[in-house]
Amino acid sequence: MKVSISLTVGENDTGLCYNSKMKYFEKAELSKSKEISCPEIEDFLFPFREPEILWYKECKSKTWRSSIGFIKDTLVIREVREDDIGNYTCEVKYGIFVVRRTTELTVTGNHRLLLHLICKKKKFNFVIKQT
Repeated sequence: MKVSISLTVGENDTGLCYNSKMKYFEKAELSKSKEISCPEIEDFLFPFREPEILWYKECKSKTWRSSIGFIKDTLVIREVREDDIGNYTCEVKYGIFVVRRTTELTVTGNHRLLLHLICKKKKFNFVIKQT
């Protein structure tokens, strides 16, 4: 039996662990929860075996804060913060190969909350008056 599949292989961008033309995109809202799955890895999983998935942020391994957890092939952020913005890469080993998928997370939210966070980060003081 012959099987035909389509395969796209891309070189990583210089200094990165992914090709920016081949990444996925997700949006999250400040202070809400967000799940980021490791997309399109079904063909690289062994049956009846839990996948060993490593997660990176900006291509670096990280000590994740307590409000971030992992369930199977999904990274779970229980309360999204401004510093969660960035590129999340999952890595799955498949025999001698390594399969990576990168998702860029953008964060949106209440304009007042965003303004407060930006000003707090830059150490500005401000007062919002209702008109």
